[in-house]
Amino acid sequence: MTDMRVLAEKMLKWEDCKRELDVLEGEIKEIVMEIGKTQTIGNVRATFSQGRVTYDYEGAGLDASDTVILANSKTVVDWRKVCQDENIEPPILKKTDPSVSVKLLE
Repeated sequence: MTDMRVLAEKMLKWEDCKRELDVLEGEIKEIVMEIGKTQTIGNVRATFSQGRVTYDYEGAGLDASDTVILANSKTVVDWRKVCQDENIEPPILKKTDPSVSVKLLE
């Protein structure tokens, strides 16, 4: 039979430890965000991600020549390739915020 008092003590201890670790993780993320690159120390890795960028290839690619557009068309136009072939810099549609994730390496 399970001793409910032991379970309660363990769950309360887990809560305290989890809250403490969440604060520590936040501090690590803040420091790595300032550094701007992934850090590995011991068996802990804090991975920095610059954020994802989405480009408007089609909008920019419409300025390309018909020859290049047709060369990059199969069933649909590969607007990214069109922009590359014509050296067109597409505008950024959206960009996610940089982030940091912390994990224990095995």
